[in-house]
Amino acid sequence: MKKNFNKISNSLPYKSIRAIEDPQVNLELKRIFKNFSKNNKKIIDNKKIHQIFCNKYLKWIKNSKNNKLKNLSKFKYLNFANGSSQVFDYFYSKYKNKRFRAFRGEYVYHYISWRNHYKNWKFLDKKLNLKKNDAVVISLPFSDSGSKHPLMNKLIQICNKKNIPVLVDCCHLAMCKGINFDFNQKSIKEISFSMSKNFPVSRLRIGMRLSKIDDDDPLFFLNKLALVNKFSAYVGLKLLQKFKFDYIYEKYKDKQLKYCKKLKVKPSNIVAIATGDQKWKMYNRGGDWNRLCLSSLYEKK
Repeated sequence: MKKNFNKISNSLPYKSIRAIEDPQVNLELKRIFKNFSKNNKKIIDNKKIHQIFCNKYLKWIKNSKNNKLKNLSKFKYLNFANGSSQVFDYFYSKYKNKRFRAFRGEYVYHYISWRNHYKNWKFLDKKLNLKKNDAVVISLPFSDSGSKHPLMNKLIQICNKKNIPVLVDCCHLAMCKGINFDFNQKSIKEISFSMSKNFPVSRLRIGMRLSKIDDDDPLFFLNKLALVNKFSAYVGLKLLQKFKFDYIYEKYKDKQLKYCKKLKVKPSNIVAIATGDQKWKMYNRGGDWNRLCLSSLYEKK
């Protein structure tokens, strides 16, 4: 029998983290889709649209007023990806001979992939008993709490010392305030970004990978030949041009405080996420937090 991870009841109203259905964003998406028929051939024939998107995306991220992200420029190579998941897949393949590690409550995709293909993976605990043959995945902000993991700095220091490769997943970053981190760390090999948490475009798979070196892996190969989803890159580019990085957080920060007070839960750095005490234990996904997604509450008229 296959083991379930992060399992909580599907009937719970604040279960899965997702983008807020923001009216202005949805209006812009309708406009973009309406104009597709006029721009189809132009988009397909554009051999550099994914490169333009990635360059604009990184600049957009760096322009955040709410977060301090140092030394992203150390990662000189930008590749368009089909969401964060494609970045994860190539990281697993690259370090297939290592033992994969992640904290409990991390994105369930990792555990499912490792369960099926990398049998010797192991959860990280507070002791951080890392070995030289490990490879680590961690989200920033952390998926289970909506804030930076309290052990992240210590974890990275150990990985730096032991030459353990690390992938940092920043898919929730554009819904945040107060995330401060220096990416100039020897162990961090790649960083993933995705637009599907801050905008309701998860089915379009709009993502990006930052790398320090060009190791000509399959994602480099696909990008060099422009074998990417150009329509998704086009949509992403239009959204970047219309909305600032901090748009979602600034628009919904007051609603977060309002509903957190009403539910008696603690707001996280991610504007759509809160954590609760034992009263909310039915939302525990195996880690140290009881995580609630409040997106549906913000959408009430």
